Amino acid sequence: MYATRDDMVAHFTELAISELESMHIDPSIATTKALTSASGKMDSYLSIRYQTPLAKTDNLNLVCCNIARYLLYMNDATGEPEDRYKEEIAWLKDVSAGKANVTFAEPLTTEEQQKTYVKPAVPIGSSYPGQIFGDDVFAKMPSIK
Repeated sequence: MYATRDDMVAHFTELAISELESMHIDPSIATTKALTSASGKMDSYLSIRYQTPLAKTDNLNLVCCNIARYLLYMNDATGEPEDRYKEEIAWLKDVSAGKANVTFAEPLTTEEQQKTYVKPAVPIGSSYPGQIFGDDVFAKMPSIK
């Protein structure tokens, strides 16, 4: 997971998290479930470009907390929590599309970089060297009129 309950409390206060947890059947595990779901959602976007889970990242902690907080609202999140959630999802989409990057708290070693980044898939046809059939082959084929 990219965040813990303590991280949630640090970002949003104990009172706010306790109130959100109280809305759930089992308050003791509500935040853990939300953080696990948020981390999984994040990995689904991040895994397009990175080997997940990522380490040495501070900014992913806040992203995870914002998504988990939204999930704790149980479909009733509006206003600021919903705006933060939408902003984080948009950023994750940009990361997966190559329009944004994850920043790391400490520079990665060369070995860590090789293990972290996923090589992009080669698009179909990008390795195509040229025509398979020359004009001489097409000249022998019957024309369709």
